[in-house]
Amino acid sequence: MRGKKQDIYIGGRPPARRKLIRTPYIVVLVVIVAAAAGFFAYRYARLARPPKTVVVAEVNELKIYYPSPAAKLSLKAVPVKNTLTDREKADAIMSALKTGKVLPDTLSLTDFAADMEGTVILNFTPDIALLKLDPLMEIQTVYAIVNSLLANFTKAKDVQLLAAGQAIFTIGGTVYTYKPIEFNSQMLED
Repeated sequence: MRGKKQDIYIGGRPPARRKLIRTPYIVVLVVIVAAAAGFFAYRYARLARPPKTVVVAEVNELKIYYPSPAAKLSLKAVPVKNTLTDREKADAIMSALKTGKVLPDTLSLTDFAADMEGTVILNFTPDIALLKLDPLMEIQTVYAIVNSLLANFTKAKDVQLLAAGQAIFTIGGTVYTYKPIEFNSQMLED
């Protein structure tokens, strides 16, 4: 037996052949490991970040009464910030009434006060005494102002209208405005 070389193995058996690991399997394994590492790094970074503070601006609604065609007052809600002072709230009510064409743009509220008995005192420019309104429109205008103010100031009982610091007997001859005026629920729509 010359010429043929015989291999001698320890234990008499040939060694087990190793299977070659293919390159595509290695690439897939690396991609899976990288994706898992990225996922866990993202979760950790998200949890480690302090939460964002959310500032909520609380919004309230003002109840504004507008004249309606049915010779009554209809209620509409106007959104405003919750942090308004009483004067700012009164100005917002007057602005809403001007926007709704209840009050003329030339009329302005110069002073706003409330006494210990629950009377809200509104001092307007002298223009309020010069308004030329028909009787129905005068009634609706006066009670739109009064009801809107009293609906938004819970501790108030009545409203005193002044023109340049002086009480006025009437705006157009129909509604007596010399004394404080109370909320008129009969003017409201059903």
